[in-house]
Amino acid sequence: MIELVRIALAGILASQASYFILLILIYQTMMHWYEWGTFPDPSNIFEKTVNFLTALVFGVAYWAGLKVKKKKWFLRPLYLTGYLFLYIILAIITFKIINSVLIYLERNVFL
Repeated sequence: MIELVRIALAGILASQASYFILLILIYQTMMHWYEWGTFPDPSNIFEKTVNFLTALVFGVAYWAGLKVKKKKWFLRPLYLTGYLFLYIILAIITFKIINSVLIYLERNVFL
């Protein structure tokens, strides 16, 4: 069970990084794809769930894309690359911390 949590966490962090890479390569298409895949004003639980899961998997990269939206087209990939490197560092730190908690739980709680 704990290994499944590790795999899910790694999958979420890796999908964010891959979306960053796609934003660097094909910015406009990926921004439109994210906006097309979410509901602008969710009114029921289904729409809210779709928005939550989409933000969970791709939200950080989309947020960074919104931050660089007004930059010039040749500077946008440079800013997104900087955000990507920052994200990778924070993702590794986050994974290590959560993995340490999971290892502790695995050794001491789930005997």
